[in-house]
Amino acid sequence: MKSKHLLISLSFLLATFMFSQVKAQKVVHPNIVKKPLGFAISKPLKDAPVITGFEKQNQEFYFNRYEDRKINPDIKPPDFKNMPVDPNIQTKQGNIQGSKGLNHNYAGQSSSSFPPDCNGAVGPNYFFQVVNLTYAIYNKSDGSVAAGPSALNSIFNSSLPGAGYNDGDPIVLWDEHANRWFYSEFSVNHGNDYMLIAVSTTSDPTGTWYSWSYDVDDTPDYMKFGIWQDGYYMATNTKGKNDVYVFERSKMIAGDPNPQMVAFSNPNRPSTFDGFHCIQPLDNDGDWAPAGTPGQYITVADDGQGNASDALYIYECKVDWNNTSNSTFSRTQTLNVNSFSGNFSGDWKNIPQPGTSQKLDAISTILMYRAQYRNFNGTQKIVCAHTIAQTSDHGAIRWYELENTGSGWSIRQQSTYSPDGVSRFVPGIAMNGSGQIAIGYSVSDGSSTYPGIRYCGRTADAPLNTMNIAETNIKTGSYSQSTYERWGDYSGMSVDPVDDNTFWFTTEYNLSSSNHGTRIASFTIQGTSCTPPTYQASNFSISSVGDNTATVNWSRGNGDKVLVVAHQGAAVNSDPVSGNSYTANSAFGSGTQLGTGNFVVYNGTGTSVNVT
Repeated sequence: MKSKHLLISLSFLLATFMFSQVKAQKVVHPNIVKKPLGFAISKPLKDAPVITGFEKQNQEFYFNRYEDRKINPDIKPPDFKNMPVDPNIQTKQGNIQGSKGLNHNYAGQSSSSFPPDCNGAVGPNYFFQVVNLTYAIYNKSDGSVAAGPSALNSIFNSSLPGAGYNDGDPIVLWDEHANRWFYSEFSVNHGNDYMLIAVSTTSDPTGTWYSWSYDVDDTPDYMKFGIWQDGYYMATNTKGKNDVYVFERSKMIAGDPNPQMVAFSNPNRPSTFDGFHCIQPLDNDGDWAPAGTPGQYITVADDGQGNASDALYIYECKVDWNNTSNSTFSRTQTLNVNSFSGNFSGDWKNIPQPGTSQKLDAISTILMYRAQYRNFNGTQKIVCAHTIAQTSDHGAIRWYELENTGSGWSIRQQSTYSPDGVSRFVPGIAMNGSGQIAIGYSVSDGSSTYPGIRYCGRTADAPLNTMNIAETNIKTGSYSQSTYERWGDYSGMSVDPVDDNTFWFTTEYNLSSSNHGTRIASFTIQGTSCTPPTYQASNFSISSVGDNTATVNWSRGNGDKVLVVAHQGAAVNSDPVSGNSYTANSAFGSGTQLGTGNFVVYNGTGTSVNVT
């Protein structure tokens, strides 16, 4: 709660953000306009064969043999000792403890794939989780299994081209405006490359699904999806080829056999030290974007990897489904950001673990899935996050909130979350309908923190650039991964559509040195809003002074509460921070300490406190 007090005044920090309009960029039209190679309706997923002893050993490490990532020897890691200081780095955890705690925290699927590509989405009644190479649908209320675990490709009718293979890179989303589920995976290296897409025929994911197979460009690696009013927007890690796609959402929802697909080649793609990059389509939660707003994408560029500046790039994709040749894709804005490095050591061995020399891949050259969009009565928001290198083996989370009130995107706040020596990486971020933000992520260090799962968050009225909700543990790790560096690739943070308030997060940890477990957790953040006073407390006085006691008196202002801070032998010299909560204790030295030697001795609605 925002506490109002009589001894000191609150300080409000104004932040200046850098904004620049990009110079005219090349506008491109679709290279490909296609209809699906096949359409069919799948059998109910609740009837799909349940896998118990499935050999989930598909190793994406082996599958692509790093063909999607080739190191450029001319791009070197930075000199970390001389890196610019991030002006908004957060080096301490927030002090609002535990929000309201975890509402759910149950085991998800296991996977021995490297990486497991764990993600999921929450709907009205179910949580749908996918990993390489299986899915499972859980009853949201208690975590019991409603369907699965079953092979990912059983979501598709087996008659579709490519559906006979179970290659993975799964993505699942809840389309709240259609009350349908969306799912996709690729089918590659089988003579042709396909994108398999399915939309549930009803709001029940355990029932039947419409399913399509599309012929796409070679190796549509690491595809990511976002829901927009006029399409399902996709991007891939496919350099120099078609890497931006849109699928005709309205026809898919209706179960039309022939929804169109348009594909573009992005001429304004950032460079990276290993060539790996996938821009993120915005995924629209809550109210739709204002009518006529084109679909949009966002990505991050690192000046240490061959780009002009550390920046966020914004792209717009305008699709004309009636005349697809009129459709366009272009980069429209560049937003310069605080300096960072997305290159740890010139390779993919980044995050240390206890008891092994094997390090984990931080996937630090891209924004992580999802880049979420919201429209609050015309004030548009984007939240997104990525892993950055603080040193050659210490990862932290950089996160952003962007805002657009009608004249283009600007950065409202940005920060690096790095409260201690533990690495944080592979984040998932989302904003709920109250404007609260949550970030879930993996953690590890080289001494005692095994790969595990945590989250932090911020209230809507927290100080800018601050996660004021203290870090909360979802799963403490007990094992290091000793075989490969591939880890995660992405995770899943979503917002419950029933209350537009509760966050759901899923990602992996280690069940052993060679097998991943997953968790599915939900939590809510306790708000801190209160009405600011129009007049302050007054008439401060001290009475009943003894050797070790004194009574402090005052007249109430009209704030919700009074916060009293005391310092022994000197004036109070550290202010409380708006949006934070403070624990009071009239025994001096036992309440929350602000700075050094300043202790909260009272937090309440009265007019006096006896300090001892």
